[in-house]
Amino acid sequence: MLQLTAPAGRVRRGLTEPLLPVAALALLAVAAAALDAAVLCWAAVGALAGFALSGSV
Repeated sequence: MLQLTAPAGRVRRGLTEPLLPVAALALLAVAAAALDAAVLCWAAVGALAGFALSGSV
């Protein structure tokens, strides 16, 4: 069986960490609300809810 080297393991963990997509979607929702873009804001909030319900978090 192949063993992941230390740098590859850190990269894999970094790519699968849910913090980055959640932070990006939250920032998008806040920015859309500030710009009074209601549809984009609700789309970002819906994406956050779907991400949370999918078991990815």
